[in-house]
Amino acid sequence: MPYISSVVIHCRDPYLMAPFWSLVTGLPVHEEDAVKLAGRSLDEHESVLLHDPSGTEPDVWLAQARDLLPVGRIHLDIVADDDERAAIVAAGAVLVREQEHLTVYADPEGNEFCLLRERH
Repeated sequence: MPYISSVVIHCRDPYLMAPFWSLVTGLPVHEEDAVKLAGRSLDEHESVLLHDPSGTEPDVWLAQARDLLPVGRIHLDIVADDDERAAIVAAGAVLVREQEHLTVYADPEGNEFCLLRERH
């Protein structure tokens, strides 16, 4: 059966977006990329890897792009409790709309994602 291996998020500023999505997904920034983020030394088109060391979760790549499509370049559904939701909002998520079983937020560059209370 097919499964998600990774998700790619095209972004203008990986120094902003990698820490944000690391917090939202709970995936740590890969060690080599963490060093480059800290030193602000990514090459022009270099991507940042968020990776679960156990290998049980899909990888997330933050890929630099000069020209981006309008909002909607990605979409993730994230299960989060109330404390995690508060941390995500504090990190820069903006409420878009609430629905019966989920809440739609936008990340700091306007990409929408859903926060769920439980996996559907």
